[in-house]
This record gives sequence, structure tokens and C-alpha cells, in this order.
Amino acid sequence: MCGIPEAQMALAVFSTVAKFQNESAVHQRNTAANEVSMQNANQAYLNDLSKIDNESSRATQAKALAELTARQELTKNQAMALNSGFGNSLRVMQDLGGEHDLGFSQIAFDFEADMLSLQGSEDDAYASMHRNYANIRTSDAPSLIGSGLQIASAGLDYGSNPNRRFFNKKKTK
Repeated sequence: MCGIPEAQMALAVFSTVAKFQNESAVHQRNTAANEVSMQNANQAYLNDLSKIDNESSRATQAKALAELTARQELTKNQAMALNSGFGNSLRVMQDLGGEHDLGFSQIAFDFEADMLSLQGSEDDAYASMHRNYANIRTSDAPSLIGSGLQIASAGLDYGSNPNRRFFNKKKTK
């Protein structure tokens, strides 16, 4: 049979242990959720990079197609001008070559603009991943020392209680 001081000490010890176990479980759940969040952020980043790589590949293909089309158009126009038989053939070729160079310059300029845009997209994807990381709240583990101190404090409270039944120097009849 125990008295009120003993019951108070037992409640303090059990509630401290239960609180520690609960905080440990919450910490484990939060840590697991944070790991999943980080994996999701990494996967989203990799998906963004994959899309950017695909767009880069398509831009390269579009440039090659535009250059091929421009070369074929130049060849066709040169052949037409030479077969027409009028004017200075050197001047005709120079004129067509100038137009062709301007077209190639425009293709190169457009391609470079696309590549710069895609590079900006890579930077945006990386920044997005870091924003996701920054939104993840850290989870602090419960303090085993703090719980031990609370239990020790309950023991001291019990020890200082004059109505305690155990560890009492006075013999009661």
C-alpha cells in the first residue's frame, strides 16, 4: 500500500517516461516525413532537368533542320539564278550568299536565345529544390538527460516530503 507522496512520484515518473516515448515517436515520424519531402524535392528537380534536356535536344534538332532548309533554299536559288542566264553570275552568287549568311546568323541567334533560356530554367529548377528544402522543418529529438532530470526531481520531491512511507528514518507505529 502506498500513500499520496508515493503515488505522486509514480505519476511523475510514468508521465515523464510516457512523454519521452511520445516525443521520440513524433521525432521519428517527422524525420521520416522530412526524408520523404527531400526525396520528392530531389525527384522534382530531376524531372525538371529531364524536361530541360529534352527541350535542349529539340532546340538543337530545330536548329539543324533550319540550317538544312536554308542550305537547300540557297542551293535552289543559286541554281535558278544561274539557269536563268541573266546578269553577272558572280554578283548573283554574292547576293544570294549574303541573304544566306543573314539567315544563318538569325538561326544561330535564335538557338543561342533558346539555350540561354534553358540555362535560366536549370537555375530556376535548382532554386525551387532549395526552396523546398528550406520549407522542411527540422525535428529535434527529445532530451534523455532532460527526462532523467525530471525523474530525479520527482525523486527529490518525494525524498523531501515528510509524509513519505519509504526511506523514512522515523519509525511509525
